[in-house]
Amino acid sequence: MKHTKEQIIEKAKIIVKDLRGKYYSENCIDDAFFREKEYVDFGKHNGKTMQCWVVSVLFFEGRFNFLTISDVSGEPLYYQNINTIMFEIEKTKDGTYYKVDPE
Repeated sequence: MKHTKEQIIEKAKIIVKDLRGKYYSENCIDDAFFREKEYVDFGKHNGKTMQCWVVSVLFFEGRFNFLTISDVSGEPLYYQNINTIMFEIEKTKDGTYYKVDPE
């Protein structure tokens, strides 16, 4: 494990704040879980088994979205919302995260 739970939660706060903008709140990050061998079945890492963190992000009234972050790079792999719609997250040159619309 390269990152600690605390480091990943802090990283998740930055990512989610960028994605949610004015709708972000500090208490939306619920918890983070380390996965030694997570099979990634979406995006540019599709088909790979990786060490990842899955962060539960409170959406509303006890419902959660999930942000998957690579333990190796500390960067987001993808985000899955409450409707099971998944999207990748990229970073601009200035370090801001944004949602990549599916093709």
